Amino acid sequence: MKTYINRFSHYLFLAAVILMASCESDDNSSLANQVSAGTTAGAVLRTISINTGTFDFTNPAAEWSATLEAQGADASTISEIKLYANYTTNGETTEESIVKSYSPSIFSAGPNGYPRGDVDVSLTEVLTALGIADGSYTANDSFNLKFEMVLTDGRTFSATNASATVTGGSYLNSPFQYSAQFFCPLADASIFDGNYTVVADAWADYGAGDTVPVTHVPSDGPFTFRILSTNNPFIANTGTSYMLVTIDPADGTATVQSNESFDYGIPIDVTGDGTVGTCTGDINLSLDFSGQAQNQTFILTKN
Repeated sequence: MKTYINRFSHYLFLAAVILMASCESDDNSSLANQVSAGTTAGAVLRTISINTGTFDFTNPAAEWSATLEAQGADASTISEIKLYANYTTNGETTEESIVKSYSPSIFSAGPNGYPRGDVDVSLTEVLTALGIADGSYTANDSFNLKFEMVLTDGRTFSATNASATVTGGSYLNSPFQYSAQFFCPLADASIFDGNYTVVADAWADYGAGDTVPVTHVPSDGPFTFRILSTNNPFIANTGTSYMLVTIDPADGTATVQSNESFDYGIPIDVTGDGTVGTCTGDINLSLDFSGQAQNQTFILTKN
């Protein structure tokens, strides 16, 4: 059975290994540099930020956008970045189709020395690629966007051949694919009230399929909701702790802050950001646990 002490010990061990590696090198680069320097196995597209995480239901020309960083490759070895999409409606998902290709010219050197660039796509482009007529979709539908990095030697890297350590909640945080839902105007956050099902939790407090209660408390603010800790088996203060999520009603982006430290045997503050489905009530977050782990994917769908 998983315990926090085991997990915390793992992070201490990992930190010690990284510290020793940094002491043996004059390279003052980030953890990403150390990881990539020791491997020639492949390449990843690390998520730096989701700039616009939803499509505008009323404006098909508005774009979904993210900033990605290529690791394990440089601009001269990248042939192209391909974007594929599929479509989910009434619980059924279509086959994916290619939407567009991005030239390596979108990249420039980022702070870590790796190629970094913005990728964007409009709803109109996705609809055209999937053969969906304008107006034949509903606000409850969603699109899956999958990126593939193609190198000049012919190798390709995507969610299809990436390991869980790459696509999940590790520092690399390279899922290669993203759920793009619709943005609908919000009067308040009351849509985010009820029981939710866990789709993914990289921090592993919950398993896929577990239930997490979410509640909108108007006194917190009109565009806020609480993700309660009631069903969290790994903390002591389940009755009083929660994550307060604050939504930007202009675009559906969200920030996260725990109301108090989560008691895992040691106090851990939880922060983060992400997007929410303002039409569906779904929740897509990336959580940081008080310096112990960052970019921990946490995805919930409303029951």
